[in-house]
Amino acid sequence: MTQAIGYIRRSTDRQEESLDQQRAQLEAFADKNGWTLKAVYCDDAISGSNLDRPGLQQLLSASESSDVDVVMAWDRNRIARPKDALDGLLLERKLQESGKRVVYASTGQEADRSFASGLISYVEHYQNGDYLRKLSRDTMRGTVDRAKRGLWTGGPPPFGFDRLILDGDTPKRIVRATNDGGQVMLDADSGAEIDQLPKGKPHKKQDHEVSTLIPSEPSRVRAVQRMFDDYASGAPTRKLRDDLNDAGFRTSRGSKFTVQTLLPMLENPAYRGRCVYNRRTLSKWHRYQEGSSVERKDEGIEHRMEADWIVCEDAWPALVDQATFDRVQQLRADSKTKHAHHRGNAMKSNYLLTGRIVCGVCGGRLTGATRTSGKGYKTRYYTCCTHQAGHKDRCPKRYSVPADLVEEHILNLIQSDLLRLRDDDQLHAYVAEELRRLSGTKHDTREQLQKRLVEMDQKIARLRDHLGSMSPQTAESLGFYQQADDLVAERAEIEHELESVTANVNLPPVGDLRKRIAAEFESIQALLESGSLEERRSMIGNYVDEIKADPNEQVVHIGLYPTLLSQRIEVPPPYSKNQQRHYSESASKSVVGCKL
Repeated sequence: MTQAIGYIRRSTDRQEESLDQQRAQLEAFADKNGWTLKAVYCDDAISGSNLDRPGLQQLLSASESSDVDVVMAWDRNRIARPKDALDGLLLERKLQESGKRVVYASTGQEADRSFASGLISYVEHYQNGDYLRKLSRDTMRGTVDRAKRGLWTGGPPPFGFDRLILDGDTPKRIVRATNDGGQVMLDADSGAEIDQLPKGKPHKKQDHEVSTLIPSEPSRVRAVQRMFDDYASGAPTRKLRDDLNDAGFRTSRGSKFTVQTLLPMLENPAYRGRCVYNRRTLSKWHRYQEGSSVERKDEGIEHRMEADWIVCEDAWPALVDQATFDRVQQLRADSKTKHAHHRGNAMKSNYLLTGRIVCGVCGGRLTGATRTSGKGYKTRYYTCCTHQAGHKDRCPKRYSVPADLVEEHILNLIQSDLLRLRDDDQLHAYVAEELRRLSGTKHDTREQLQKRLVEMDQKIARLRDHLGSMSPQTAESLGFYQQADDLVAERAEIEHELESVTANVNLPPVGDLRKRIAAEFESIQALLESGSLEERRSMIGNYVDEIKADPNEQVVHIGLYPTLLSQRIEVPPPYSKNQQRHYSESASKSVVGCKL
């Protein structure tokens, strides 16, 4: 019996066929045709323009099985609503290349490799994508209109605010986020609870309704005001984070506050009652530029120029006074100038141990940071990103590792090992022996090729003599001309191979070996001292296996690959009384102690 698999999808459009309806229609279509529907793969609340959907990827993987004959979907727009129609066409072709029939149950249409089918597929995929293109343009027009009127344009409201749902000018209900990530509906007049929604089920207003922001319950408003006041007074962001978390407050997703969530809050103009729209574009279809919707050719987050922002003053009640807000913005600007903090995996990071040094407490990555003192002195160090993000339950230890101390120690280890290898007589003897072996092998290969070339010339000469003693017609009938062409071609291949062997055999003389090795080691040492950041990182990666900071022992364990380290590495004396250095007895491990 024919084996089939199906695919169903529902995006955020509430007018589409439900998943249960699509599944039932696929089952009925399979029964009608006498097929066995083995499995149905599903994507819920994911746009068809996203071609990296989990359910779709499972379908593609399952279609490679030899047990599957047919791939079904209710309609072509369930498979994809691509931005480029060619992407949808190639998606169908990928299913067909695995030997599967692609059938759409709503029309009974089967996609194949014919010109007519390809043309229909391209046109329908273009129409499906054009539906989202037009929907995006209409959605942006409505969003821009709401922003100009000072209404909330969408998304979770900032902490300290609730959403007030309006039908025209009439308040209908209040939507408030709860600490567990859910939402509670309140009556707009009495404040009585109407309904609750669990986490993951956000409230959806009706199409004719709009929303604005109003101050939330007094405890949250006071928490926001205290946060701005404390920061304006010089309190660090980690204190603000701890105060909010200790008071039992959580984000709209039910998570604890972190420094990364607090910094955007401190810069959010919504706390001054300003509605600002179009500071960045997330839509893959359109951008708002110079007063109109412009179709995008690229994708991803795009930061917009301030001239394209839509700003509405006094859109809702402000929670923070102007003087405090301005003071906070000045401090944020000064902090960005003073502290150059980079995540460890950032391409702009100027830390040599990016991606290699880990926390000995939680196993998380350590990230680089630079602090500038009041006198202008800069200090580079590594800190645990888990603790910095506020996850004290996973990493309760707050510490920092001096970046210059650890990086310089590792570079010294590599340089000392290079110096030892440069003067290693045993290494020189081994390389010399290997050169002699390679030279002998290449020499034997050249001799064999030259011998074959002589034999080939003799064959060609004998064939030339035969051709001279008979008529062209006889030579042609006996196939001598074809034989001559084959011999000439084979001789050309031997000559080419001989040239290649000769070109690759330029090995250095054994007598100059020590001088050449010393020059190579000096070039590597120069790279460590003055090479680019990526070159030095690459060199460290060849030596260093693992770097782990242990704040309890106040040391940094540096695990080195043992391949080149055949002797114990001597470590220089300590820099100061508080920064002791140690070395291990193991040839493959070295430990440097740092004051943390």
